[in-house]
Amino acid sequence: MLAVIAAVVLSACAPGADPASATTTASAAAASQAAPTSGQFPVTVEHVYGQTVIPAEPQRVITLGLSDQDPLLALGVKPVAVYPWWGDYPYATWPWAQDELGDAQPVVLNKGVRDEANPPVEEIASLEPDLIISLYNGTTKEQYEQLSQIAPVVVPDEQYANFAITWQEATRATGEALGREAEAVALVEQLERSFADAAEAHPEFAGKTAVVAERFEAGETIVRTGNDVRAKFFEQLGFTIPTEVAGIAPNAYGELYVPDELVTELSKDLLVWNVGFAPDARATVEALPLYGQLPVVQDQRVLWVEDPVVSGAFSWGTVLSLQYALDELLPQVSETLS
Repeated sequence: MLAVIAAVVLSACAPGADPASATTTASAAAASQAAPTSGQFPVTVEHVYGQTVIPAEPQRVITLGLSDQDPLLALGVKPVAVYPWWGDYPYATWPWAQDELGDAQPVVLNKGVRDEANPPVEEIASLEPDLIISLYNGTTKEQYEQLSQIAPVVVPDEQYANFAITWQEATRATGEALGREAEAVALVEQLERSFADAAEAHPEFAGKTAVVAERFEAGETIVRTGNDVRAKFFEQLGFTIPTEVAGIAPNAYGELYVPDELVTELSKDLLVWNVGFAPDARATVEALPLYGQLPVVQDQRVLWVEDPVVSGAFSWGTVLSLQYALDELLPQVSETLS
């Protein structure tokens, strides 16, 4: 959970291109296959706390999940208010989604301070929403019931743990609530094709093992596995992702906590350090005893994801951010392994 709190971070544009342009091109292409059309209402959405009935097409949508604004924007709906995660960007919207946001100016809830345990109920009520989306979040039943007194609330299906909904399901569920499920499915299929095309273009990735690592506290490294979006990113490119490290099993969030004395266990075919949110992390890692002796280090098969926006896109893991991350990281991965 620590990583969720701290960080929690082929194609429409060439490496180095503007992230907003990349995602706008991607969403436009998908929209051409399934133009935004209002579905029939009322819509009933099933979820972990039962079901939510949305009586009419939503006009005033608030997103409470940390990255829920992205699928909403990808589907052509601009939120009335959004919840802050991290990154100092206007209206809590990162560069890859700014074109979709356009001239909208959503309220950033809770004065821009993240506190999922205490959603700003009065502030939300004052904005008079007709739909509240809380998918990439840890909404409790008590919070759900409280928020439901304000407006219909959409939360994940019971199969997803807190902060563990996939980008595919977050996009689909958002589309379902908006009466735009067909368009949402088209967006998902397009991004999945981008990954499939990338994997096909790089058969050298197949069967190689990639370790995706991050640093938040001294003395340990977090390795991403399971359904974590950063692990799935490389899995979709054809890499194998470790399910354990030195007998250490992941927690419910797909996090493996590896102490520094086991740093040698990180030496696989590719070692990816996602550290765009931690500018001092590289120096710390490279100073670790034995790290410089790792075969993956000596063979220069280490990829440092240090650009804050690329790292952010990789970590946000949304239908908008992942296309940009793929555009930027794919050539870097290929070069690192060449």
